Amino acid sequence: MKRSRPADDTLRSLSEVEADEPVVVSLFLNLDPAEFATAQARASQVTSLLSELDGLLRDRELSSDALAELASDRERMEAVLRDEALDIGDAAGLAVYSSHALEVFEVVKLADPVDAAVFVEQRPILEPVIGLQDDGAWCVLLVTRDTARVFRGGPTVIREVRDLRSEVKNQHSAGGWSQARYERSVEQEVEWHLERAAELLFRVFKRRPFDHLIIGANNEALRPALTSETHAYLAERIRGWVDIDEKLASDDEVFEAVRAVMDAHFEQEESALFERFAAQEGSGEGRAVQGLEPVLAALVERKVETLLVREGAQAPGSKCVTCGWLGPAGLERCVVDDTALDALEDIVEAAIQAAIQQAAAVHVVRADDARGNAATPFSEPIAALLRY
Repeated sequence: MKRSRPADDTLRSLSEVEADEPVVVSLFLNLDPAEFATAQARASQVTSLLSELDGLLRDRELSSDALAELASDRERMEAVLRDEALDIGDAAGLAVYSSHALEVFEVVKLADPVDAAVFVEQRPILEPVIGLQDDGAWCVLLVTRDTARVFRGGPTVIREVRDLRSEVKNQHSAGGWSQARYERSVEQEVEWHLERAAELLFRVFKRRPFDHLIIGANNEALRPALTSETHAYLAERIRGWVDIDEKLASDDEVFEAVRAVMDAHFEQEESALFERFAAQEGSGEGRAVQGLEPVLAALVERKVETLLVREGAQAPGSKCVTCGWLGPAGLERCVVDDTALDALEDIVEAAIQAAIQQAAAVHVVRADDARGNAATPFSEPIAALLRY
């Protein structure tokens, strides 16, 4: 299934971008290895997207200043997308946002493929990337009796960030000591090593907190000992254990080993979210709503805790550029300050931006969810769980 994560700092920053005219370019590059495994195939897709961007710039009614700014955006985006040093490792898609006029440029690696597309609008197009961006929320600790390795990342890629090695005697060589005494000494050294590994992990967490922890320890005897050494803050973040040769595993091999744990956690999160929505809607307490007007009204009142959006959902609407009020299409004046409203072709994108700005979670229900949309407890294109 598709990953479902709250918006990170990058998306929060992008959600605040809005211009008076269309000077924001949003470009989505599909890196699905089934279709774009070769550099030539990717280069051809880039050429096609840039040609589509050229067509948009010709066809849109834009001021001369806007065209000049957008020409700079096109040049910058082409330079980045054709750069052989561009890091696309393990990414299934890229989202590139550029607005020279607003000093915006962001490249976001995505965990799953996206439809190749390019847009020139007043604001970034965020829905295709919600839940697919990496935010470093995952940590992986691989432990043996004498080594420890720490990795950070998310559903696209993980990278090793720290390691340590401890001097632990060979368990099977007693030397001049009795075997029992020797083995007790070895076990004490292993215990000290696990204490050091737990301390390293906690230092990594304090420097940059993470939400989820996966531990790899292919020696079953290490698991209870390591769990007892792990700080309570970290123990509650453990999402699963994996068996892997910690000493030999590369970043990519570790990523492949932990993906199943990540996917299972995302599925569990979504199931819990759907169950909660169904329970709240059934309770009649008004803490769950669906449909454009009630959801927009809840956003205006800043009551939304989690915004749920079906992938590709679009609807016309109205927005007040003065106070940010959102409403259905066809209205001319803001109900709050009587300002003339802007007519939007897609109010759903504006709703996503508003939710992110309010620190609400945004969950996009992807159309290719393996469980199918029948499991979704709402029938409308947009719904919300409310704070109160």
